[in-house]
Amino acid sequence: MKKKLTRRPTSAIAWLLPVVLLISNQCETYVDIDYEPQLNVFGILSNAQQRQEILVDRTYQIEEPTGPVIDDALVILSRDDLFDTLEFSIPDVRYISSPFTLVPEGTYDIMVSSDGFDTLRGATTIPGNFTIFFPGYGDTLTFQDTITLSRSEGAQLYSVAFSQSAGGFGPFTWHESQPSDTIVQIPVADYWEEALEGYYTIYIASYDNNFYEYYLVEGDSIKQAGVTGGVGLFGSTWIRTTSTYVLFQ
Repeated sequence: MKKKLTRRPTSAIAWLLPVVLLISNQCETYVDIDYEPQLNVFGILSNAQQRQEILVDRTYQIEEPTGPVIDDALVILSRDDLFDTLEFSIPDVRYISSPFTLVPEGTYDIMVSSDGFDTLRGATTIPGNFTIFFPGYGDTLTFQDTITLSRSEGAQLYSVAFSQSAGGFGPFTWHESQPSDTIVQIPVADYWEEALEGYYTIYIASYDNNFYEYYLVEGDSIKQAGVTGGVGLFGSTWIRTTSTYVLFQ
């Protein structure tokens, strides 16, 4: 079943991954007489990069002018023998980890502390590795075909993006599967209509439950997905690629 994202992230961030560019504009706001600002964190761990990125902001009331992001927080990413204190990067306007390799189905914790705020904690379990059965490298993909892959453990949401070797992204879509599915099937004709021809790299990503809840679960409250003691998203994605000739006519 196709399903489009209905929410944008609640902090200004550009998440540069080979699969998807997520851009947000402002922190989420609400009115409360006894309002106290909370930490607002946005981070999506991905096996597509060695250094992970976390943005740390705060919540604002309606009509309260927004300020710069928080650049003096203590941000710690950990798992088993991993204990990494992230450093703030001025050009990236976010906290950057040391290089390390994500483990599929591994659980990672985050702790964010800043003066004047409650300490935020979060956890994400990386989606499982998966195999792309079709299309394989060098295959031809047409409107009559179905993109087929093994289920990514812990994932309910997938995305598919096409990229030409010359640069630039082509068609993109989201796919929501059922938790009981052992094989994920994405019928091409159900998701794409426009003509497309040429050799493309296809990026397929699976997303953890935190990402799914943040974007697809409706609600009127401030969003907390994978975090406590504050708001925002601490999620993860697992990405695989294949290269194929695309013939959409």
